[in-house]
Amino acid sequence: MKTIETTVMVNEIGQFTLQLPIGVAPGRHRVVVVIDEVVESDPADISDDIDAAFAAMADDPEYQAEALQIEREFSTAQWEALQSSEVEG
Repeated sequence: MKTIETTVMVNEIGQFTLQLPIGVAPGRHRVVVVIDEVVESDPADISDDIDAAFAAMADDPEYQAEALQIEREFSTAQWEALQSSEVEG
């Protein structure tokens, strides 16, 4: 017996599609569906996930190396843009 817990979108006529994991043999299976309350996305949860991803970037050596490389590649263009804006301003 396998237990699969997931969130599904039910359409207007009460249907949903479930993708089973690899390893479930073709053929007849007994399936039990439990309908829980409607799951809503909480914007605070999404914001927390984004904040956590940004925080992880600070400790990611690959990201840091890439950010430094980008900074080096654009440093001349940034300096020229700053000088140009000072002349125009």
